[in-house]
Amino acid sequence: MLVNDLDTDEPLTFEALAQTVGARRSLVVRLAQHGLIETVAGGEDATEPLVPRRVVVQLRRMQRLRRDLGVNFAGAAVILELVGRIEQLNRELSNMKGRFNESN
Repeated sequence: MLVNDLDTDEPLTFEALAQTVGARRSLVVRLAQHGLIETVAGGEDATEPLVPRRVVVQLRRMQRLRRDLGVNFAGAAVILELVGRIEQLNRELSNMKGRFNESN
């Protein structure tokens, strides 16, 4: 199963995520166990947690950081988290500037 529609809310199995990003299932399991990728509870009959589809993009970015910069997966997760925080702060700053300009 390959994932073509990342907008769908249906979570993925570890196997589907691994196939989608071209990784081994064991890597996905290890990343989940160490809390480096987000997981959600599986259904009643699920034997393992599932991963939200947005993790596909996150894991691809982690792989690129590892390949291009030699960063390990833990470091890549920290980098992505910090980049996300910076982007959020930039959005907040833009909103504040917009409100300030409107009031003047």
